[in-house]
Amino acid sequence: MTGPITRPEPLREAVYSRIVALIAGGELAPGKAVTEASLAKELAVSRTPVREALLRLEADGVLRSALAKGFVVKPLLHREAAELYPILATLEGLALTTSSPGQFDLVQLRELADQITEEQEPVHRWQADTRFHEQLVASSGNTSLIELVAKLRTNLSRYELEYMRRVGSREDADQQHREVLDAIEDGDMARAAHSLVRHWQVGMGTVLAWLKD
Repeated sequence: MTGPITRPEPLREAVYSRIVALIAGGELAPGKAVTEASLAKELAVSRTPVREALLRLEADGVLRSALAKGFVVKPLLHREAAELYPILATLEGLALTTSSPGQFDLVQLRELADQITEEQEPVHRWQADTRFHEQLVASSGNTSLIELVAKLRTNLSRYELEYMRRVGSREDADQQHREVLDAIEDGDMARAAHSLVRHWQVGMGTVLAWLKD
């Protein structure tokens, strides 16, 4: 579990980030009730910033309000995944097509790709995968696009973590990461974006398949 928030951090953003981490890490799983009181006690803060963070996550589509329960982490829904994955794929593809190859630190990105391949623990693998995609998008330098993608990934983290837990082999996804980086190294940003979009499409297909089961 997460610990108390240290005070140099901007409190409102710190509380939001900690709750996002609890959801993304699976400690606040889909369907679980979330209350202001328990989170405020755990984070050692007042209920006001917790309430603000929960309302923000409700607006982000991660939580829903529930009578007598405060909030509940939204369940995993086939329709929602089918709607969100293509949006994320398009936005990340846009980050590549609007960038030049020189904006990307390929050494660092390849190191991250290797970490994903080597990591076996699902949460740690998801964290490494998140850092890889965040670095790709951040390299675009487009602040508005970076913020949009971050919001979408917060919502999709519920699905991504379950994906990491349920899918035994990730060899295809790991190879797709390498294909994206190879295309950037070759200076072919259109090919890089196409590979990245395809990567998300394949991931979405896997997620939708087990959501039907």
